[in-house]
Amino acid sequence: MLTFRRRGVVSASVAIALLAAGCGESKVSQCNRLAEIVNKAQGFMPAFESNIQTFSTNAAQVQSLDDIKAAADQYVTAVNEVVSDLDDLAVELDGTELEDEELIGYRDRYIEMVAGFSGALNQASDAMGIVQEVEAEADLPAKIEASQQETVQAVQLIQELSVEESTIINEVNTYCGAAGAGAAPEATEEEAAPGDEAAPDAEGDEAP
Repeated sequence: MLTFRRRGVVSASVAIALLAAGCGESKVSQCNRLAEIVNKAQGFMPAFESNIQTFSTNAAQVQSLDDIKAAADQYVTAVNEVVSDLDDLAVELDGTELEDEELIGYRDRYIEMVAGFSGALNQASDAMGIVQEVEAEADLPAKIEASQQETVQAVQLIQELSVEESTIINEVNTYCGAAGAGAAPEATEEEAAPGDEAAPDAEGDEAP
């Protein structure tokens, strides 16, 4: 049986809290402005992860080359959609007017983190593209292995960036005097196969 494994995408478990008062009105206003934009990621990332879970379920039931390629198409579509969302978020953040030097630093770090996410997800999408292009079932095992190999660095980077995202959000909450800053999420690993779950990811070769 052809085996796929995936390590689940880990997104920040906390959002930047909106402030009602304190810290001085100018700082409050800027904190809220930054929070409203950054917190948009808390909306589309769960939707993306839900799409990937659906892909995993479908890939676990593949019966033919066409089934596998259809599952790969769904995966690539979900990845590309979130990359588009991330790119739009980065543009909006870059255009956000802030005067507070600390908040500007947090914003720039978050933009850099978002760019890293986009790059890693594009790499994962390209890796799944290897499966999309398979012409014959006899070629499938080698292509899946190549796809899995291509996703290793992407998954590792996504795990690291997920922790960094949570760290930045916690620091912003602390700086802005907001309650509820939580600990950075720990990476989790899920394994899948046609008959389990999916996204190219071998023993140590995972796909987000």
